[in-house]
Amino acid sequence: MRGVVGVGFVPTPFGRSDALSDALGFAGDGGVWVKDETGGVAGSQKARHLITILLHLLAAERIGHLTERPRLAIASCGNAALAASTLAAAVDWPIDVYVPTWMTDGFGSEFDRLGATVHRCERRPHDPPGDPAMFRFRDAVAAGAIPFTVQGPENALALDGGRTIGWEIAEQATAPLDRVMVQVGGGAFAACLGAGLADTSPSTRLHAVQTEGCAPLARAWDRARSGHRPLDDIASIVHRWGELMTVWDDPHSIADGIIDDETYDWLGVFTVMTASGGGPVVAAESDVLRAHSMARAAGFDVSPTGSAGLAGLLSIRDDVESSERIAVVMSGIAR
Repeated sequence: MRGVVGVGFVPTPFGRSDALSDALGFAGDGGVWVKDETGGVAGSQKARHLITILLHLLAAERIGHLTERPRLAIASCGNAALAASTLAAAVDWPIDVYVPTWMTDGFGSEFDRLGATVHRCERRPHDPPGDPAMFRFRDAVAAGAIPFTVQGPENALALDGGRTIGWEIAEQATAPLDRVMVQVGGGAFAACLGAGLADTSPSTRLHAVQTEGCAPLARAWDRARSGHRPLDDIASIVHRWGELMTVWDDPHSIADGIIDDETYDWLGVFTVMTASGGGPVVAAESDVLRAHSMARAAGFDVSPTGSAGLAGLLSIRDDVESSERIAVVMSGIAR
């Protein structure tokens, strides 16, 4: 792929999983449809967000607006940093990856292979609550690095490429979907998928799935509802950011790719959930484990993070009609 940045970007498979549909007791006209991103660039949907940033940089370089290459920077605990490092390696662009101290060695060896500079970020005595890797990433950006990241508030260009997954699902679906279950860490994935899908399938309810060990989005949603303010009034909600979206203490789950201390793109997720009639789902850890086992048995080479959308479906299965058509995304190969 080196030197050819667009290689590997093709539509990923989408279709009914008979194994999952049968296991969950769905009728023949309903079931579980899977968007399988594990065969995408770097094994997840993350590269979709990042390619639009990189194309912008390459265009700026080509027309002379960028005369030297500042280092790229990203804060991530795995899949996003792997996608960023893969794309950076394709064009020989230096990149700094800021990761938590508990990042797995499997990701570390991949970063080394791709030539990324890895910074394991410990909490410093004077750090405020939140992710130390994000703080070090922001320090790097303040010092001149380019935010090569999947968080919309850090680089809004990441949201453009992310919408492609929603457009693809809408194009590939042979009949209307009733719901889509999307695993949520930082939130850009759900915000973009929902926005893209809404262009042609506005009635598909989007559910943002988090785990019981880290659910800042669901907590913010409940706080906003308790304030008796309309959830589609983003202009009023944004002024309550510090009140509604607060840092989650002690985030933990086997789905470690979605245990972001806060949901950075929460306003975008609020928007698509409200417009579609959806809402957040908090999955028990037992459902996260069961969903991963079921996904693997159904033939998907996915991590617990990547199958967490299915965990959300397990959590609400009793409230879902057997004739409903449910979409989940498998994203993030097992490492």
